[in-house]
Amino acid sequence: MMNSDYVLVSRWSVPLSRENLWDVLDELLATDDPMVWWPSVQVTAYDGDTMTVRASSAFGYALTFSLADLTARRPDSLTFTSVGDLRGSGDVTFADLGPRGCAMTIDWRVATDRRWMQVTGWVLRPVFVAGHHLIMRQGEKHLRAYLEKRDR
Repeated sequence: MMNSDYVLVSRWSVPLSRENLWDVLDELLATDDPMVWWPSVQVTAYDGDTMTVRASSAFGYALTFSLADLTARRPDSLTFTSVGDLRGSGDVTFADLGPRGCAMTIDWRVATDRRWMQVTGWVLRPVFVAGHHLIMRQGEKHLRAYLEKRDR
């Protein structure tokens, strides 16, 4: 593994069954901004197939990448590719947790294409990984709040 290669895995707990969560995801993907609920992730373009995203790190840098080739296998998983500052692929799987809701596991395998990140990766890798985990924790928190508000 090179310094620019990352395996980033996050597990979110969502207070909906996976079928109900899929209904919400379908609704969001039919809008211009499927990530309206996530403050540090801005959708800058979305045509229904490719979504260009700007993700702002808590550490003062931002990355821009496009998510494409979305393949949904309801209610089990969705996969996508990523190009731009982060190049690779992702797989999101959904598992029922009974009355507590469902779990989303986001497994994203990427390489950085920003030169400064490649050059400094040997020393800043822990910062980049921590930045990703912070954004993902925020994403889980804000998705849960969005779902709660939506159900009222």
